[in-house]
Amino acid sequence: MRHLKRKDLLKFESVKNWFDSLESNAKMQGRKGLSKSVKSMRLGRLWELTNKGEISPDELLEEAKEDIEKTGKRLEDYFTAKSEVTSHNTAVTCIGYLRGFYSHNNITFPKKIRMPSKVEAPITNHDAKVSFYDFDEETKEFVFKNDKIRHFIQHLPFRDQVIALCLLSSGADTRDLLNLNVGFVKDAKGRMCDKKRFFWSGNRLKTRQPFRTFFSAEATKYLKRYVEQERANAKDNEPLFVGTEREYTISKGEHKGKHVEINQRVTTNAVSMSFRTAAQTMGYAKKKGEPNPFRPKRFRHLFRTACAIAEIDNGYVKAMMGHTDMTTLYVEKDIPLFKKVYLKAEPFLTVFPGVNNETRMEIKDMREDIVTQARETTKLKKEVTDLKEQLKQAVKQIYSFEPLLDTFSAIADTKEGQELIQKIKEAKLKQEYSEARKDDEEITKSNPIPKKTKSE
Repeated sequence: MRHLKRKDLLKFESVKNWFDSLESNAKMQGRKGLSKSVKSMRLGRLWELTNKGEISPDELLEEAKEDIEKTGKRLEDYFTAKSEVTSHNTAVTCIGYLRGFYSHNNITFPKKIRMPSKVEAPITNHDAKVSFYDFDEETKEFVFKNDKIRHFIQHLPFRDQVIALCLLSSGADTRDLLNLNVGFVKDAKGRMCDKKRFFWSGNRLKTRQPFRTFFSAEATKYLKRYVEQERANAKDNEPLFVGTEREYTISKGEHKGKHVEINQRVTTNAVSMSFRTAAQTMGYAKKKGEPNPFRPKRFRHLFRTACAIAEIDNGYVKAMMGHTDMTTLYVEKDIPLFKKVYLKAEPFLTVFPGVNNETRMEIKDMREDIVTQARETTKLKKEVTDLKEQLKQAVKQIYSFEPLLDTFSAIADTKEGQELIQKIKEAKLKQEYSEARKDDEEITKSNPIPKKTKSE
């Protein structure tokens, strides 16, 4: 008997029933339906259960109707084999897909046939050792320990610093972020968008689920700088984040045979390796197989945590992250509503608040200096005004003596004039002598000279 190929499974009515039922459930939950990747994953697991085409899906169902315990044993053996090549929780997910094939074809498993359940993943325990959020019991407030992420980002190349900030602030999947083109940061006129925060909407590549999210003010600032420095001459349809250049030979058209260099879109694997190298430099993930607490996927998890801390409606969180179980009710809400809820989480997604604090302190100092200078200026203006008034009065007095000065000048060279000048000098000396005597008397009164004793 010829083995069935994977695509041949789609011809069976039982498989069609399975997918139709899943499609119907998805639409009832407000989703558009099943994506190609979702169907592919389930079809692949079913193909594995058929021993890669040795038996048909219909034969699996017949076996279940005749002996459900035999089917239970088949699933158990499948789980054991799957666990050897993947994680326990992934194997549990695969079993869930296969049980769905049976249940959507009216096969019910008795309670005695128990399937394994998920366990806390080792990676979760490892992540807990490098936490980024805490709760202060005294202030009753959540604290974002962003110094760890800041230290990590400083070990990355500038391009990957921007990627890390964008992943953290948007909750995006790495593959979706790297799929952006340069035109994303441009406005309708083809110039750099002047928005403080970039709004981003689209469909996830993995599930085709729609999403609506923002890049924080911090991430937007870094992204603009990256484009200005690294991608200033790139066209709108060229990749936003690029890796190394490679030579390319045009194969068609008028430029056929021409050698050109193009910038390759950076891959998710390249980003993961860069993040791991930075973590190892800091002393993390040095052992083989040890998970990286700063892996790109972790940043998506941190976004969800930040939203939970900010007490954002879970419907908005799912819409921002493009979860498969979200309802269209939220993804269809207006952008201002998304911005309003996003701003609640932004403080817990900002890595370099110290820079903003320094700026605020500088502005505060500048304002205080301006106020001080304004006060000094007002004081000086008043002093100048007073001096002007005094000068004005002095000039008036000088002019009032003008007739007397004219008369005195006329007689200064005569005998009478000389005698008058001598009398004025003598009067001035007498006045100065009299004032000096008064000062001596005052000093003597304050410090009397002690009388001499008889022995002295």
